[in-house]
Parts: sequence; structure tokens; C-alpha cells
Amino acid sequence: MAPGGFVYHVCNRGSRKGVLFADSRDFDGFVRLLHRAREERPIKIIAYCLLRTHIHLLLWPAGDGDLSRFMHWLESVHASAWHRQRRSRGTGAVYQSRFVSVGISEDRHYYTALRYVERNALAAKLVKRAQDWRWCSASPRSRLTLDSGPYPRPANWFAILNGE
Repeated sequence: MAPGGFVYHVCNRGSRKGVLFADSRDFDGFVRLLHRAREERPIKIIAYCLLRTHIHLLLWPAGDGDLSRFMHWLESVHASAWHRQRRSRGTGAVYQSRFVSVGISEDRHYYTALRYVERNALAAKLVKRAQDWRWCSASPRSRLTLDSGPYPRPANWFAILNGE
């Protein structure tokens, strides 16, 4: 059980590296689901990036076990909706396995993880600038209100993200 009070880099991927998000409707639906999950299982969402086959989140749970409760709710509701939308109930898992999480205990590691999450689409060569990927917390078009992390983003954050 993950102890509360620490920030975690959380990720998971589609089963057999399968597609989690086929189109903008899927991506937008998951962003709405992130908002609902935060209401159902309160947790701070500091950053996120959604790619076709996987997700990256930077989460800050307050209490022990909150991370697992949040992710269980999020992934189970998403998997049910995914199967319902595709009429594929009973055809197997949506996610590869249980999510992976890495606890972050110092500021340098925090900024490294935050940068990794928010530049994921850039690293995958899907965009020319990290903030251009719509389904990422770096994007000004993101529809998810973020929570403050333990350390503020530097004023030159976009330059840092884009390696300028």
C-alpha cells in the first residue's frame, strides 16, 4: 500500500500494448473521467499525459491507500466504459496489469518526473512542442484543472520541457 503524503509517478498501458484511446472522443472522455475520479476518490492531480497506448499521471495522495483506491476506481470505470463502447465485454483485460507507481521524495526527482510526464508526446514525436499535445497537463487546451504540487513550476517551464 502506497503511503500518503508523497507524490507518485503512475503509469499503465493497454493490454498487449493495445490502444486505450482511438480518437479524440476517447481522450476527452478519459480527461472527464479523471475529474470524476478525483471527486469519487479525492487525490491531487499534478500532471498527466495520455497517449494512444498508455497513461502517465503525477498524483499526490493525502492518506495511506488513497493512490490504490483512486487508480482502482479510475481504471475499472474506464475499462467498463471501454468495453461497453466497443461491445467487447468478456474479451479480455483493457489494461496490461495493475498500474506502476514510483514514489518521489526529493525536489530534483519531482521535477524530473514532472518533465518526463509533460513531454511524453514530444518524446514520441507526436508534436513539435510539449504544450501542443491537447491531452497533457502542459497544454493550455487541457480541460482538467490541476492541483498545485509541492514545488512550483519554474517561470521558464515550457523552455525546460522543450529543451530550449
